Amino acid sequence: MTSESLHLALSDVEKALIRSASPVITRRAAAVERTTREFGELLTDSVFTGDVRLLFEQCRKQARAQGVPLRLLLAPTGPNLSRIPWEFAVDPAARDAYLALRVPMVRSPQLMESVEPYPLSPPLRVLGVMARPSDRPTLDSDREREEITRALQGMSTGVSVEWLAGDRWSDVAAAVRDRRPHVLHFVGHGGFDEERDSGYIELTAEDGASLHVSGTDLGTLVREIPQLRLIVLNACESATCGAEGVFTSTAARIIHEGVPAVVAMQFEITDPAALTFASSFYTGIAQGLPVDRSMTLARESVKMTLSGTLEWATPVLFLASKDPRLFKLPEAPPQDVDPQDPSPGPMPTPPSSTSWPDATTGPSQVQDVPNTVRAKVTDFLRKRTTRPSDHPWQDRNHGPTFTRPPESGPSSAPTFAPPRPSGEPSAAPNSGPAPGELRRTKSLSPLGACYHVSLGPRNLLAMARTDGSVRVASSATGDLVADCTFRPGNRAFQVAWSPWPRNVASLHEDGSTVVWDVATEVPVRVLPGRPRQMQTLAFSPDGRWLAVAGNGRLHVYDSNGSRVRDLPLDPLAERTSATNVGALSFSPDGRHLLVGTGEGLLRQLDVYGRLIRTWPHPQPVAGLAATGSRVATGGPDGRICLWGWDGQLLLRIRRAASVRRLALSHDNTLLAAASDDGSLSLWNSSGQCTAQGWAYGPPAGIGVLSGGTGLMTCTVEGVVEQWPLTPEVPAPPGGLQT
Repeated sequence: MTSESLHLALSDVEKALIRSASPVITRRAAAVERTTREFGELLTDSVFTGDVRLLFEQCRKQARAQGVPLRLLLAPTGPNLSRIPWEFAVDPAARDAYLALRVPMVRSPQLMESVEPYPLSPPLRVLGVMARPSDRPTLDSDREREEITRALQGMSTGVSVEWLAGDRWSDVAAAVRDRRPHVLHFVGHGGFDEERDSGYIELTAEDGASLHVSGTDLGTLVREIPQLRLIVLNACESATCGAEGVFTSTAARIIHEGVPAVVAMQFEITDPAALTFASSFYTGIAQGLPVDRSMTLARESVKMTLSGTLEWATPVLFLASKDPRLFKLPEAPPQDVDPQDPSPGPMPTPPSSTSWPDATTGPSQVQDVPNTVRAKVTDFLRKRTTRPSDHPWQDRNHGPTFTRPPESGPSSAPTFAPPRPSGEPSAAPNSGPAPGELRRTKSLSPLGACYHVSLGPRNLLAMARTDGSVRVASSATGDLVADCTFRPGNRAFQVAWSPWPRNVASLHEDGSTVVWDVATEVPVRVLPGRPRQMQTLAFSPDGRWLAVAGNGRLHVYDSNGSRVRDLPLDPLAERTSATNVGALSFSPDGRHLLVGTGEGLLRQLDVYGRLIRTWPHPQPVAGLAATGSRVATGGPDGRICLWGWDGQLLLRIRRAASVRRLALSHDNTLLAAASDDGSLSLWNSSGQCTAQGWAYGPPAGIGVLSGGTGLMTCTVEGVVEQWPLTPEVPAPPGGLQT
């Protein structure tokens, strides 16, 4: 079993898991459980063999004879073994059932001897932290807070639940040290840093953006708090580890610092599954159940409540010792019993969980399986290493052959528009230095003909291709990331990125809007519409809202796919259905929407749909880009306008060909424009053209690469080109997409 084959197998399992949570059924989502079931059978055949199988069955019989449950401890100490989702192993005695739904399954690094339960003087103090960085997608954390509070306080009066108002490191550190909670519950985003080989959670930095906090940093904070016995990380990939071993994950690093128990997520988890799991898990904790038993009941609740989902396997329990009892409740004082009192006496005390038989079947024993099983494992995984490639750009070493446009171009001297009496910007021709030549630094082989291309997070390209598919590829290499097909013959003609690199929205010919999960290539939302009605779409900067506009109407949807706004673009017009839409964009703060229409108007609306202002535009609005202080528009007559948010026209530039693709840097020092004739120009804030170049064809998309490392263009033939930011043009601070 090679590292590469294991990686491919785990990728298939993760895709199957997330597809199982999709509310939309497509032809690509059929029989998703088959992958996990085959993988689980492979795990069982690899581990539960020979003496290990006999030992496990003996432990199970002994547990039944004693009337106590069985617990399975996993000690994944070898390379890559801790990355395997062992929860999908099938029951060796019942091949149609997953073992983790029958037997509590625990990741136990066994760093120390059994930790004695902490003597608890009620109330049980639970501290909740909800992290909401401004640059991350919004989670349903308010509902989770309500569910957890209801589960704990509803089951026991001896529980105190407090939710922290702040989400910065200073807020969390002060609360943990001062209030010394028994349980810490975190709701937010997380991930795994491959370069640092370490997991992390995301709090909020001082500027409101996300702040990565490693498991080691969090463990250092809580290691001196002996009362803290359980940390629950409702954060994606908080149980994910590197190839070298278990101690690279966020949860395992916290365990290494001395916290007895950590619950974490080994895959990304949806809000419904996270809510169901947390509510059921804390109900078990409030009832005094051992933490591993509470985990099993919570898995069962997710499976039975959310029909068809495989997300019950996403939560993982890490224990520092074999004893799952985290707290020791004070003994009740003895009571005098009246022999004449017919009322029943106290219930008998259940057997101590420390007497549970342990079936320690460490995954490290996979290396001892017979050669026949090893061969079966290898053959199973090898199937995933030889997939046919359908990348039309597979050979990227040979660049495309195109005829370069003449160096002079159709118009080598862009000028300002003539002056107007209304006090608009001066129409004097550009008197600055002659623009330099913009030379491409990289060109990829064609990725396929497309209608529209959007540059998104991590410099990924989303492409609405003419063959009907939506493809996501790396702008640096052209490597395929996702290939999404909604319905045969129903082509996508426009795409938009959410701020989260996992979600892309596409607009289709039948009027449907589809939000895709890039990792699994399946839709997570399908918003119906009428054919040829909707024309453009845009995500809000926080990913919470999706706006779709066309044919005189503006629709705004929330993350659940519910339509929260349905507005006419011009409430004063009698025939709003005649209003076409050429461009749509949210303001960077997400509080306003800009809608450019085909009738030559730019409308600004607030989030409630109220019209703030209408800006007259010389021609239909074909291109649009916005930052915190500037708005750039382009028209079919070649004019580019730069506006302030107060509606004042600051600058007007005339080009020779229609301008549909614009990119404006966040600090307003760079404006990039791509015209339909393939010409490309860069303009500074003074209205001077600092550089000009020619792309390999009409543009389908343009954007400034993340970090200001250059400019990206993509033609309608799918040729991706990168251009330098010349010395005359300051580098913008971050990525920008149109």
